Amino acid sequence: AYEISACLVGSEMCIRDRVSTQSTGVSVPFYFSMDLVVGHTIELLYSFVLPSNVPKESLWVRVLANYLTLFLGGLFFYLFFASCSFFFFYRLRKETYYPSTLPLDLTKQIKTEIGIALRSLPFMAVLMTPFPLMAQLGYSRMYFSVSDYGWSYLLLSVPLFLFVTDGMIYFIHRGLHLPFLYKYIHKPHHTYRYTTPFSSHAFHPVDGWAQGVPYYLFCFIFPLHNVLQLVLFVFVNFWTISIHDQVDFFGAGILNSTGHHTIHHTEFVYNYGQYFTLWDRLCNSYKGSEQTHNILSGKVSKTYQKEE
Repeated sequence: AYEISACLVGSEMCIRDRVSTQSTGVSVPFYFSMDLVVGHTIELLYSFVLPSNVPKESLWVRVLANYLTLFLGGLFFYLFFASCSFFFFYRLRKETYYPSTLPLDLTKQIKTEIGIALRSLPFMAVLMTPFPLMAQLGYSRMYFSVSDYGWSYLLLSVPLFLFVTDGMIYFIHRGLHLPFLYKYIHKPHHTYRYTTPFSSHAFHPVDGWAQGVPYYLFCFIFPLHNVLQLVLFVFVNFWTISIHDQVDFFGAGILNSTGHHTIHHTEFVYNYGQYFTLWDRLCNSYKGSEQTHNILSGKVSKTYQKEE
């Protein structure tokens, strides 16, 4: 096992590693500075913004790099995935997938949703920055070699991550529907009863932080490979967008499908889960959805009827 301890010396952050002892008895130094993405962000900062005499180990440089990575990364994945979903389902294959619940002109709704997201993302990143920073300083259970826990645990950690974070988000999300929290924090996400892919990140900053922090808390509780964490981060963004497009390939079942989440937005008191319907079923907040499309043929089997 390895241990990383950090100390502040003036304005610089010094990271001291202890060696890790392998089963062979050979001590191998483990050097850790930052994850790959944040590392590239720091290099870009020094290439275009920061003077070369500023130490790369400075705490404020690390904080800035983590903030920019979270903000710009979140912004990119939101706009990229939401735009791809919108273009494919609502434009390229409009005759097959366009939800009957939505007006044909979505200009106002999409501008409102993107506006909420763009105003919130910078502040969400501020609130989230301490968590990846603490992980980089060695306070999490993140690991960097598959051999530390083996391939079996690496594969098992994917459903474990989804199961644990789904439970966390269920109770956080349900709490956000308490009258006071809903009125002042969660209501912006429910601006429109019928959602589009751009609804996915339209959160109050505290709301977005509260429902996003479980993904970081997981790696402080369970070991998680650093590359897998990045893969799961991309998946989380993709999934969040997919459950807001109103195109349901799965219908009622164990997965929290797009249809389940559409019911949540229209009726408010059902389907608080993120990936699965387990906690909704256990806590009497489940309402089954209807499949709207076939994943192979694309043919509509049943659509949600827009309320007059």
